Amino acid sequence: MQATPDRGFSAGVNGRAAQLDGLRAIAMLAICWDHWRPISWSRWFPFEVFLFFFLVMTGYLITGSLLRERDRSEASGGAWKMKAMRIYQIRRGLRILAPYYAALALALLVMAPDVWAAPLWYVFHVSNIHMAYLTDWPSGTNHFWSLSMQQQFYLIWPFVIWFLPRKWLLWVILAWSAIGPITRMNHDHFAQWCARPEVLTWACFDYFGIGALLALAVHRGMKLESPGLRWISAAAGLAYLAFFIAHAMGWPTFGVRSLQQSFLAIALCGAIAAGSVGFSGILGKILETNFLQKVGALSYGIYLYHNLAPLVAGKLLWFLWGDSFQDPLWDWVRILSFATFTWLLALASSKWIERPLQGIRSKIGTSKS
Repeated sequence: MQATPDRGFSAGVNGRAAQLDGLRAIAMLAICWDHWRPISWSRWFPFEVFLFFFLVMTGYLITGSLLRERDRSEASGGAWKMKAMRIYQIRRGLRILAPYYAALALALLVMAPDVWAAPLWYVFHVSNIHMAYLTDWPSGTNHFWSLSMQQQFYLIWPFVIWFLPRKWLLWVILAWSAIGPITRMNHDHFAQWCARPEVLTWACFDYFGIGALLALAVHRGMKLESPGLRWISAAAGLAYLAFFIAHAMGWPTFGVRSLQQSFLAIALCGAIAAGSVGFSGILGKILETNFLQKVGALSYGIYLYHNLAPLVAGKLLWFLWGDSFQDPLWDWVRILSFATFTWLLALASSKWIERPLQGIRSKIGTSKS
């Protein structure tokens, strides 16, 4: 997700911040492709990188928002934390939960098997824990694992950023981030108890935590244009590639491969910083194209519905899976149908759910989260 893909910036001077929407769009299109391509087609890239981009960006955007709210509230004086918490959760619920439950209702309508088998796991945002124990990856709703994990983060993180002394924040976020690789280091132990330890919430703490570290550094004065940040991100990206290639080739990783995804999260911080500052040249122009801007703006709805779209297509266009439609050309027709249904559902969610609720959100308190 939201990331869930959650919009944290609007277009700024020269459209620079808009490039984050362009990056969201590219990440979202890559995720859709990975989920829509036929199993028989080769998978030439680790597309999960794009999902992790959304998780790191969630840590960055939410932490930055919470830090700014803390600054404003403490400057105004008086008791503020519980009131701010109430406003934050209401606004976040209107932004995230209403479209989420609409997508969940559609999953029930199209008879997504796992939702019918275990609905409460989805309703209460713990489906990732449920899926960790499943032997078969659920059809149509497997993307809900990341949505649940992000909602758990939204619930917990205000208590960390608002209630702890400021001097503790760096060390607490570092400790939080360390839990991810430590969990992966003990993957085989956890695998005795569940089929997919990697989708347990604590296995992904470093994505959120490293994004939060970037936000904390920026809040304390580091500039996103910092050459040091670029060098660290580039070095982390090379380290990620080294671990990834070594594992793929069967080469030794000396017992520290659990750090691979942490290096990826650091590298993705560099991409987020670059997108916030703005790419120059042809890349910047591509990221600001109307198509990518529209996809980026609708990225949350697209993520909600992209895995449900094949189930919708299977109900409405069932004939495309008949014996007469087995030529490879029809694979592209089916992918086009998935894209069409996803786009229509995302547009409907934006028009009839997200935009009306945005007006309500703007009237609730002064929080910008």
